[in-house]
Amino acid sequence: MRVFQPVDPEDIEDGPYTFVGDKIIITSSNGNKVNITAAAWGGVGYFWDKRLVLIVVRKNRYTREMLDASGEFSVSFVDQQEFRGALKYLSLVSGRDEDKVAGSRMNIGYYEGIPYVEEAGEVLVCKIVFRQELDKAGFLEESFAEKFYKNEDDVHILYAGELKKILLR
Repeated sequence: MRVFQPVDPEDIEDGPYTFVGDKIIITSSNGNKVNITAAAWGGVGYFWDKRLVLIVVRKNRYTREMLDASGEFSVSFVDQQEFRGALKYLSLVSGRDEDKVAGSRMNIGYYEGIPYVEEAGEVLVCKIVFRQELDKAGFLEESFAEKFYKNEDDVHILYAGELKKILLR
């Protein structure tokens, strides 16, 4: 008889079980304006007969405006050590106030009109198929709402993007 061995999720941080640590770069555009931001929350999965990329962006962020206007985005994976300064900068500055592409010294490429970060080793190119603002009332674990959403106007919006293409180097 084969027996399962219980393992704490924190003890496996490899492959699909990597949950924390690395930041991603979300890239979106609206006309000629491109915006990039660093994020730590997201995931991938299969739903509605589609491969989906899930990202969450706070409602008050400029990135949210760009996502809503374009209906598409990319997720770029860069070397965390090599680009740690750029990732920190992207987390702290708003694209409303300055050109984050220039400020981060990143370069933008395009796949079928969707911008991505050229320095990435891997890029997920997505078309938004679902958007839902998170509601504090939906949390069964009340401490999440208390910890992450003290301000009612600063909740996340969940975006599900159909994975259209993966770009690999």
